[in-house]
Amino acid sequence: MDVEFPSLAPPPSSQAPKLPIEAFLGALHGAAHQGNPGADLAAFEPRLLALDVRSPGEFAKGHIPGAINVPLFSDEERAMVGTLYKQNGRYEAIHAGLGCVGPRLPAILDVLKQRGAKPGDRVLIYCWRGGMRSGSVGWLLSLCDYKVSTLEGGYRSFRRWCKTVVGNERIPPPAPVVVLGGCTGVGKTAVLHELMSRGEQFLDLEGLAHHRGSAFGWMGQEPQPTNEAYENVLAMVVRRVSPEQPLWIEHEGVHVGQCLVPKGICGWVKSAPGGAMLVMQMEQSLRVQRLVEDYCSEESLQQPDWVDGLKSCVVASKGGLAKKLGGARVKAAVAALDNGEWDVVAAMMLDYYDKLYTQWAKETESANVLQVALPTIDAAANATLMQAALVGAAAAEAGLNALLAPAELVAGTAPAAAADAAAAADANAGVDASAAASGGEAAATPAGDAAAAAAAAAAEGVTFEGACRCGEVRVRTVGKPRSVSYCHCSVCRSLSGAPFSCQALFAAEQVRVDLGAGARLASAQTSKAVERHRCASCLSPVHATLWSGKLFAVPLGMLGQWRGPAASEGADTAEDGENSEACLTPLHHMYYNDRVMDVVDGLPKYGAGVRPGRGKPSQTGNLLSKDASVVLAGQLVPETGGGGHGGLGSGSNVLKKSPE
Repeated sequence: MDVEFPSLAPPPSSQAPKLPIEAFLGALHGAAHQGNPGADLAAFEPRLLALDVRSPGEFAKGHIPGAINVPLFSDEERAMVGTLYKQNGRYEAIHAGLGCVGPRLPAILDVLKQRGAKPGDRVLIYCWRGGMRSGSVGWLLSLCDYKVSTLEGGYRSFRRWCKTVVGNERIPPPAPVVVLGGCTGVGKTAVLHELMSRGEQFLDLEGLAHHRGSAFGWMGQEPQPTNEAYENVLAMVVRRVSPEQPLWIEHEGVHVGQCLVPKGICGWVKSAPGGAMLVMQMEQSLRVQRLVEDYCSEESLQQPDWVDGLKSCVVASKGGLAKKLGGARVKAAVAALDNGEWDVVAAMMLDYYDKLYTQWAKETESANVLQVALPTIDAAANATLMQAALVGAAAAEAGLNALLAPAELVAGTAPAAAADAAAAADANAGVDASAAASGGEAAATPAGDAAAAAAAAAAEGVTFEGACRCGEVRVRTVGKPRSVSYCHCSVCRSLSGAPFSCQALFAAEQVRVDLGAGARLASAQTSKAVERHRCASCLSPVHATLWSGKLFAVPLGMLGQWRGPAASEGADTAEDGENSEACLTPLHHMYYNDRVMDVVDGLPKYGAGVRPGRGKPSQTGNLLSKDASVVLAGQLVPETGGGGHGGLGSGSNVLKKSPE
């Protein structure tokens, strides 16, 4: 009697389809560049069960984030099988390997059961090269009716992919990059986490490295990952970044503790492509307070050997500060730690790190460097200021197009923070356009729907009026100005005879110029986009026009009277007058590098303005480059810089223009 035996299962290669790396990662973590609004970009939640069947040592060195280790060999067995393969050939290696693997096969099925995987479910598997280890386990699971896919080329192909994402210094970022800088103790990490909670994208270089960056950065942290593991998770985070909003990165060096920052990310930090570098500025007393809270809180000091750990950071010659501080300061710091003088130690550390950061910050290649003064250590308040500064930088670079919808540029902020940021944006967004109206080489982009902007401004009901010195030319504006700026450019100075000028920027539809009988205007084209007009009789400056009259810049001297919406009804307009006067408060200084005198008033100071024809090509989803022909060529600079004509480089604390 003939007996039919069941056919043998096909070989592994035909049972487990091999997926290229992008398809494998898509199956494991979903489509690329979807973002993770309001949450950590590194909070991976695998969609499928992924098995790394390499040895425990291989897995610990680096693996695909989201995979679990189900080793086919121990580290010792892998070494033994590899040696047999080299010395005795394939057969002997396979024979020895089967002896090691056989007893483990039921345990592999148990792992799947414990993870909730049932026959019929899809499972992903990979080994080093996508060869026998993953193929063998895939064959086994296929026999048990699991739907198996393996990684083509194995883990080695994943490592090659990582290099293409973050490992090459010329790799473009997936989104406009905003680098958050500032001296030690300003609370950059706390602000970035607050921004992340508001929906911003944050590449946490320190958090993923388990290190805070300084000599004390390892304290209270988990052991650092290997460089390979660090690069793996960074590549996966970058894969997740959405191009529709900026990517925030903390200003780091080439390494965080023992972890090397990949070359591609180092390049983004250095140049902030498509975005800007925001530098947080804070008084040292506040930064000392912040450091004491971070490193010497009651909770930390209650941990065993915490103070000894602080001392080791100071006295260690390798990885510590002993060689950098010198013997005398090391002794003083240790004595202060013994006496519990935490603020004294913090101030000593800041003296060292501030000099280091100042030198390092000069290496930035970003064309947009904005310095933002912070009056508090509160992370939420500072995050709002950073968002407002970013909106202002965006509007300055994109021209008035960004002015018309400031809230869209801070999407994802908490309601109150969004309102504050939008208000600040509306105040600061016209920075460069206003400067363009006032000075020489400057220019601005058209405002788009200027009529709509004028209608919105007119709805606010504020009217400004004024006349030239002889009274033959009168100017009337309706609605709040889009921006009010001081300008230090050489053209404004030469035409006014003053160290700087001040003007308000309006849409053309907001401005009416009335000429008396026989009056006329004398005009002069002072740049390609700016034409200036004076009364021909008394030579008082009346206004400047931009972009063929689409925008008007009116000197504040012409707007000596105002009238609010209640004036025509005979109501008390005192309060309204105060609000109207506030509309004409200057918001910033432009072309401060060209100044002939220092001004200490707490206002932002831009080194230059918007210059046409020097921009870089815009990128898809680039928030800060809506017009490819316009870039912010200048930087915010400190209020004082040692005086001197032009200001550029005239003082040691003046930021110079970055290389083009």
